[in-house]
Amino acid sequence: MYRPTCPADAQPADRAEMAGPGQHPTVDAWQIVIVHVEGAWQPALLTQWRRLPTGWVAHVRWRQTQDPGDGWAWLRHDPTTLQPLTPDGIDAAGLGA
Repeated sequence: MYRPTCPADAQPADRAEMAGPGQHPTVDAWQIVIVHVEGAWQPALLTQWRRLPTGWVAHVRWRQTQDPGDGWAWLRHDPTTLQPLTPDGIDAAGLGA
């Protein structure tokens, strides 16, 4: 399970709110993004958006490991920690040449 390692990291969605009553509309979205997790900007794949009573959350996978519960999470949408991949983001995530 994902836990932020520094104050600048993306925050996970509240599990109780995710499982709470009412409808939580979900929208599929395949988008390359950068996300601030584990103390750094990392490239990631955003696969879904979900609307909760307190705002949007995104299903994001930033790495694939042997542990299926590692390297992905439902994260609260915050433009300071989750951004579309842009030329500036390529440099921030260390993907540039």
